Amino acid sequence: MAHGFLPASSAEITSAMQVARGFLVDWDGCCAIDNQLTEAAAAFLTAHHARTVIVSNNSSNTVDDFLEILSRSGIVMRREQVVLAGVEAIDRAAMAGQVDVMVLAHPRMRAVARNTGIRLNRDEAEIVVLLRDTRFSYSRLERAANALRKGARLIVANPDLTHPGAEGRIKPETGALLSALGSCVNLDAVDMEVVGKPKPGLYLKACRALDLAPEEVVMLGDNPATDLAGAQALGMHSLLVRADEPGVLEALARDFSF
Repeated sequence: MAHGFLPASSAEITSAMQVARGFLVDWDGCCAIDNQLTEAAAAFLTAHHARTVIVSNNSSNTVDDFLEILSRSGIVMRREQVVLAGVEAIDRAAMAGQVDVMVLAHPRMRAVARNTGIRLNRDEAEIVVLLRDTRFSYSRLERAANALRKGARLIVANPDLTHPGAEGRIKPETGALLSALGSCVNLDAVDMEVVGKPKPGLYLKACRALDLAPEEVVMLGDNPATDLAGAQALGMHSLLVRADEPGVLEALARDFSF
């Protein structure tokens, strides 16, 4: 969460809306807390779902999980309107073909990897995929560190250290686990790819889903270092939006139309 930063002002909203033909919107801390969609986000997505793509560093859930959460609020979106760092990281590993892959992740996401045809190996691997692994342990850390020491490639879903939880709690994220790996091996010597925001890949895939150029969309997110910085690097307008301060989403749902 972006502590110390104020949500977008009315002037910033007005300026961004002058160019907006579509929205990219973050999930955790912006639209939802612990995967519970806020009322303001539900109103925003109901009003603008046809021209919005969810762009999230989430690496614990599938696209189907997101579509189910949205459907419970009566919001219908296409699969290509949900772009998730975890799913994208698994897809990157699948592109390598039949190699042994160690996936550090929730069992749900390991199942996704298996269903894509990835050959999972918990002990030896040519690729290590690091997602938000809520069952991370000493033994997993040891196996992954030694795989990297032997030359395995590392694919990281996102660099986030935490994301917001309910009642002001924080949830450790993929970047915290990456820090643990980095304390065991020199990551500068590892062939490492970070997939999620602020890297450009998720933003560009989302723009393609809307058939819009980056300068035609507005990114809404709660983290200046990832959501907003990555968008701005691509020439996108961006607005700071926090789930616990719903005014921006309420204004966009109420006052803006394409």
